[in-house]
Amino acid sequence: MNPNERITFAFGKPCIRGIPVFDIYRNLTFGRMTEQELLHQHPGLTPEDLLAVREYVVAEITARSHDEITGRPILTKNQLNHGRYYKGRCRNATVARWNAKQQQFYHWRKKFDRIYIQTIKHPRDKMELFSDIFWVVEELSRPRFEIPFDMSAAFTGNPDDLVEFNIEMWHRPKE
Repeated sequence: MNPNERITFAFGKPCIRGIPVFDIYRNLTFGRMTEQELLHQHPGLTPEDLLAVREYVVAEITARSHDEITGRPILTKNQLNHGRYYKGRCRNATVARWNAKQQQFYHWRKKFDRIYIQTIKHPRDKMELFSDIFWVVEELSRPRFEIPFDMSAAFTGNPDDLVEFNIEMWHRPKE
């Protein structure tokens, strides 16, 4: 099925039968509603419409090629090396370390007075459309702190170094 045959755009947003695609996807993905509940709530929708929604969203995820804020190209997974550090952006970090075996990044998160390890996915990971992801844009040759692959590790670096790239990674470069 070609999902584009069913998808229309209203106010710049993809819709199916007038309902925003991402609203339907959120309800299906995060267990808010079963397919039957969604079809009952929206009698105009069909099971084929729900399949088209899933296919459309997967196509959107796999087509990600640039960071949404900086406009910089994202590195693909095959460009990443296990154990290396990368500059990028997620809600809580601009430096992360790639774990190829687990197919995810590790990063330090500072929340209130606590600093701890978290993991995060790559932008092209399917089914992660509304989760935070690490928009990885370049390898970092000399990080100022270590990021171990250990969820119980204690941060021993300078907390100010955690925000070293915030301005760069949260703004579009001036041309």
